[in-house]
Amino acid sequence: MVSGPFVEVSTKLYIHLPPCFATKPIEGIQEQLNGFLMRYMPQVDGVVLAHSDLKLLQSSGRIISDSPYCHFWITVKLLVWKPVKGSSLHGTINLQSPDHIGLLLYGTFNASIPSEFIPKDKYEFNPNSSYSRVKQQGEQQEEDASSPVVNGLLNGEWVLKSTGESIGHDGVIEFEVSDLVRTNDMLTVTGSLLKVPVTMRRASMMVKPSPVSEGLSVLSDPAQKKRSAPEDEDVSASNGAENDQKRIKKEKKKEKKKEEARDEHKTKEDKKDKKEKKKEKKDKKHKSDA
Repeated sequence: MVSGPFVEVSTKLYIHLPPCFATKPIEGIQEQLNGFLMRYMPQVDGVVLAHSDLKLLQSSGRIISDSPYCHFWITVKLLVWKPVKGSSLHGTINLQSPDHIGLLLYGTFNASIPSEFIPKDKYEFNPNSSYSRVKQQGEQQEEDASSPVVNGLLNGEWVLKSTGESIGHDGVIEFEVSDLVRTNDMLTVTGSLLKVPVTMRRASMMVKPSPVSEGLSVLSDPAQKKRSAPEDEDVSASNGAENDQKRIKKEKKKEKKKEEARDEHKTKEDKKDKKEKKKEKKDKKHKSDA
């Protein structure tokens, strides 16, 4: 089911359930899935908004070596916010400066239109003009005295060169998605008013490496990607998704090797125990014969 940037995705996840949920596994799984809400998830390449239709793929879980966790697979449907490069979105203006226009999408997500992506033949920044700002969720209603807001207005805005009217319609502007930046488990949209091809981007706006999740845990603070030279931008853009897939496969392979090592260790321990029991039985037989 697709409705604009909102997509419903069915995915398969490997669960590590703590022992405190041994008698109530569904509650434990729900709690872990709730930890993904409003976070970027690499497996579905978007921000998780809701989950439903949880199903267990195994009748019983697996205990590995001395780990107290129960391991098993599940399937679940996720409602994901997943905008696509080149598509059109509407955002509410909440900040303007000579450098960029800040936007709020659906009252929740952040977007930004850099000044280089605003056509200067149509628009210009007027520092003497004022506009009303849309407050972000959680912001205080009363602004500090040192704030540039005066009587609920902010100074300086982008206007039409021909008429001097404010950019957008009633504080809402339509723009093209130029890039998607993934940082700190969140997804930020970079927009453009130029209608330029997606490949015509500056290096600083390239997609940063995504955190790779292992099972149901998401790694935060991913390593920052070095800025590429202009001639490398197209190659980096085309390889971004492929690199993400390689990282995920590498992590899965690493996890598989760990499990194999644990199984091998367990097999050795079992053989050792059997050998000791056999020796002990033999000693007892010798004592009884004596």
